[in-house]
Amino acid sequence: MNSRTKYILLILATTAFVLTIYNHNNELTETSFDSIELKYAKRFFGIGVLCAALYFFNKTWRSLVTKIMIGAFGISLVLNLYIFPRVYKTVQLKKIYYEYSEIETCAEMEKRFSTDLKNGKLVYFQFGIGYDIELAKTLKEKYKIKTIGMGCIIQSEKECYNKLLNEYLKENHNDGIIDY
Repeated sequence: MNSRTKYILLILATTAFVLTIYNHNNELTETSFDSIELKYAKRFFGIGVLCAALYFFNKTWRSLVTKIMIGAFGISLVLNLYIFPRVYKTVQLKKIYYEYSEIETCAEMEKRFSTDLKNGKLVYFQFGIGYDIELAKTLKEKYKIKTIGMGCIIQSEKECYNKLLNEYLKENHNDGIIDY
């Protein structure tokens, strides 16, 4: 195997490995961890590792095994790159949620609301059994407000933020979240 092929394999394998670990640790789908794409990416990565081991044990198969390694690591990388934007978006949303989860009082939430208003990064906390996709879409498109689904348990400090957000929309846009 020439040095160019070695570098290609090294880059493919390393990148696929790093993305597989990142996606595995951060992916959360609607029903579980490990989407179908990630499962296949892991399997192809495993095939690539198996072929790497075969490369050193059987000299007659080296040409074929090299091609299989490039294909397996390449497919694993492509599948991981397909998953990565969705996973990255979820990670960013978790970071935002974590920032707000540390705020415990309505007074602190009022300060945060004024900071968010100045920065143009408003958030709406959606409570209830179901997540209202249309509301989230409308708030994002019309006002550039991110929506975070909070589940069934209403948290008073986040409800305080929502009231401030609703008042802001009514005063400045003659529109309120309740109107949807």
